[in-house]
Amino acid sequence: MGKFVVFYFILVLVIGGLAYAPWVLASYGMFPTDLVFPFVVIGGVSPTVAALAVAKLEFGRGGAGYLFGQFVRRGFSKLWFLVAILLPLSLAIGAVLLWSLVGGTFNLDLKFFEFIPILLTAFLMNMWEEVGWRGYSLPALQKKYSALTSSLIVGVFWALWHWPHFAVKDSVMAVNYQNFLWFAIFTLFYSVTYTWLYNSTKGSLLTVTLYHASTNTANTILFVEGGIAVSVFPFYFLLVIVLALVVVFVFKQNFWSMGRVHIAPNPPSR
Repeated sequence: MGKFVVFYFILVLVIGGLAYAPWVLASYGMFPTDLVFPFVVIGGVSPTVAALAVAKLEFGRGGAGYLFGQFVRRGFSKLWFLVAILLPLSLAIGAVLLWSLVGGTFNLDLKFFEFIPILLTAFLMNMWEEVGWRGYSLPALQKKYSALTSSLIVGVFWALWHWPHFAVKDSVMAVNYQNFLWFAIFTLFYSVTYTWLYNSTKGSLLTVTLYHASTNTANTILFVEGGIAVSVFPFYFLLVIVLALVVVFVFKQNFWSMGRVHIAPNPPSR
């Protein structure tokens, strides 16, 4: 693993951990709650902050342009945008249907008209994660490792970065995923599907950010607002595993082999 990507992982965990610490403390009455918001914002953008810092060291003045330029990648079918939006929604609906087959019941009066506004809000929030995880660390790792190995490495640190969500008392994420171990395993498998989308669209951060935003939007509307997140999670977990395995074995030549992924344009040189 290259020294710059190692530095990125260390930096993002340190910045994120320190920034989210007041939120964790506030949930136990050990920090003023009215002062938490700016720290949470810093924590949320920490993957981008870390990526900009490391890209500056590695690529010089062209680092920021390289990272954010991935939002306007071209040369791939725009149908991938539909895949990025509709696939997470399909997974969530599929999980609910599987749960209903074993006796689960849910409220059909779901507010799907909320999907677009929540999607746009989630996009603006999730893009700051993707600049770091897929914009910097994934292509950096794929210079040396296979797409599968790179996906799993990113997944490990992506999961670790979320630890404050499980340390916060009664947080939504902790309740929905039940414990950090399940979330970490889920993240490892889901990370594989992000890599598939990223590589299939020549490194488009717009596509993977839409995927991230659509995932959170679908889960909010179907699981959280429906009050069934805990019950439906095992079925959702199963579908994500199946999707990841299908992706790996259908596109095994690109996932298992090293040096077969070509993402243009290349990072700038100093």
